[in-house]
Amino acid sequence: MNKRSVMVSAILAAVAVVTPTATAEPTNPDGLVAAYHLTTKDGWSNDLQSIVWNEKAKHYDLYFLHSADGAENPLGPRGQDWYHTTTTDFVHFTDQKQAIPASGGHTTDGWKSAWTGSVITHGGTPTAYISGLKKTDGSQNIWAVASTDGGATFTKPLNDGKPVLDITAPSASVNRTDERDPYVFTYNGKTLMYVAEGDHIGVYRSTDGIRWTKADAAAEAKIQPATFFRGRTWSDNAPIECPVLKTMKTPTGDKQVLFFGAKDASRGETTGTYYTVGHLDANGMFVADTDTQRLDHGPDYYGANFTGSTDITTAEATITSLGWVGNWNYTADGVHAADNGSGPYLRRLGSYSLARELTLGADNRITQKLKTRDLKYRNVKTHTGVTKDKPISATGKTWVDRKDTNGDVYGLYDVPDQDAAQKHTLRFHNTAGNYTGRVYIDLWQGGDWVRFNYDPTDGWYNVKARAGELDNSKKGQDSTHYYFDGLLGNGNGYSAQSLVQDQRDITLEVYTDTTSVEFVFPNGHTFTIARFSQSDKQDFKVFTEDPTGKNTVDIEVGDVGR
Repeated sequence: MNKRSVMVSAILAAVAVVTPTATAEPTNPDGLVAAYHLTTKDGWSNDLQSIVWNEKAKHYDLYFLHSADGAENPLGPRGQDWYHTTTTDFVHFTDQKQAIPASGGHTTDGWKSAWTGSVITHGGTPTAYISGLKKTDGSQNIWAVASTDGGATFTKPLNDGKPVLDITAPSASVNRTDERDPYVFTYNGKTLMYVAEGDHIGVYRSTDGIRWTKADAAAEAKIQPATFFRGRTWSDNAPIECPVLKTMKTPTGDKQVLFFGAKDASRGETTGTYYTVGHLDANGMFVADTDTQRLDHGPDYYGANFTGSTDITTAEATITSLGWVGNWNYTADGVHAADNGSGPYLRRLGSYSLARELTLGADNRITQKLKTRDLKYRNVKTHTGVTKDKPISATGKTWVDRKDTNGDVYGLYDVPDQDAAQKHTLRFHNTAGNYTGRVYIDLWQGGDWVRFNYDPTDGWYNVKARAGELDNSKKGQDSTHYYFDGLLGNGNGYSAQSLVQDQRDITLEVYTDTTSVEFVFPNGHTFTIARFSQSDKQDFKVFTEDPTGKNTVDIEVGDVGR
């Protein structure tokens, strides 16, 4: 057994079994709405399409996929369309309106469902390149649609509404099935397009934005898994999705960063957002310089997109990212409104993470900083010098919650019936040396829970969760098992290495909302997980082992809004 397996096994063995104590909350089948995160105004939503700076209007245009058939049937007969909103601060967003219809283009060769794509401006005109399903046979193809109103809507199909890249083209997808998620950019005077094609990324070039050929006429022009997933095993992890390419500044020079959606089952990682740092060759083919990293280590940061120029010769010191808080394994098969897994399914479901400011370091690792300056905080309380002998609880007396491998697990903080939309800042400190003993955070929302278990001596942590709303979905218990079991099985959720270890002072931030929990480590490492309860209240509990008797924590908590 390798070192990682030993560490993960120790974490899992340390987690006690819990039994939900709360009863089903009052529910509203019309939807699950976040207090301070972007949420679809109706129906169901998922991938972000583009985040484009609008110089004329001085705001960001943001697009995301939407399904009018709702959360009960997101891939239903009405297909998917694009929604549009704008923002200046990534906290406040304007009213959402349709940007691209679910059906359009040519009467037979147009699309009947608009899928993921990207927006680029040609000669002052924003143009959306979208994937979707062809009206005649349901095959995946790429279309182009221009805007006549500055990017609010896209109503002018190019190429007579026919595909600009057809799945039947000789240079198209090798498997003749996957041809989606086009990302269009310019590089040294060339217009290029990266397309997700199952096990590969197809690379194409064009002189007019309509006729596309292989980027490298003398080769296959496919980016292979050994490149985009360097240092990892691609077997059983297809398909790759949502490729996005940006150029970022580092202390040692500019680098191209390829972001994409995938999973790594061999490491116990479900679908999420990954990145590989490298450079482009003369044909615009991506060449990896580093092994692939995961951007957010939770199960619910997918279909992400990014600010930054579509001109790859323009390097950015920082870019901003948002991700869809969802997972195809349990978010798309019917989520009940009640946390006892009964009654109607939600009709409205779809929210997004807090925006993250990304920087690329000299070590070719991305650091994240959540953009929260414009959030509003209320009822802020501070508790200093909290210890096992001076806990914050109803009695204020020492209590042992459970036993673990390092001995007793002591309660530090237990305040029930708090607002579900909060920020907790937890500053852990040991008065004698490095912080020793695991840290636990338990969050209860209605009958649902999320449990966090972190070992600061080696940096490993585990997160597991339970959501009764996922019981009895359209796939029976498959959704709830996936959410509860993760890829470690047996209710063990997910484990990851934070790279925060052997420190005397460790600050953790926890952002909770009705629809999500985001854990943030001091080095910018993040873990995002979805929540599904409609309860506007939560219990937030903090525990620790304390083998040295010197552990303390300062806690700052406030309700969050916009």
